[in-house]
Amino acid sequence: MTDVRAPVMPRSVRGAQLLVFGMAFAGLVVILALSGRLTSYGLGDLMAPWILVWVCALLALTYDGSARGGVRITTIVVMVFVVLPSFNKALGAAGPTEFVDAALRIVLGLPVIVLLFLPETTAWFDRAK
Repeated sequence: MTDVRAPVMPRSVRGAQLLVFGMAFAGLVVILALSGRLTSYGLGDLMAPWILVWVCALLALTYDGSARGGVRITTIVVMVFVVLPSFNKALGAAGPTEFVDAALRIVLGLPVIVLLFLPETTAWFDRAK
């Protein structure tokens, strides 16, 4: 009898997926909490990096099924574009809310990048169909 079990997603991939989903939820909470005190320009400035996080969350939906190496690399690149500007925002924060907003993206985004570079994660995305 042949073994037709579906491959099990490694913990590093599941961890990256859950961190991205957590980031997306945190972004929604931050935007809802701070939107009342901002102008439309301030709200746009607040939402810009979180939109990229939501793109990563949409990509993370495919991790257990059809995702391949391109999805992993795209997630890494987009997450780098979220994390690097967040360092600049955190260092130049005018108030505690701006600092917490940027720090959330840094604290949750860096582990995602690291987890997506692990060998078992790379092997998961390079597996045969």
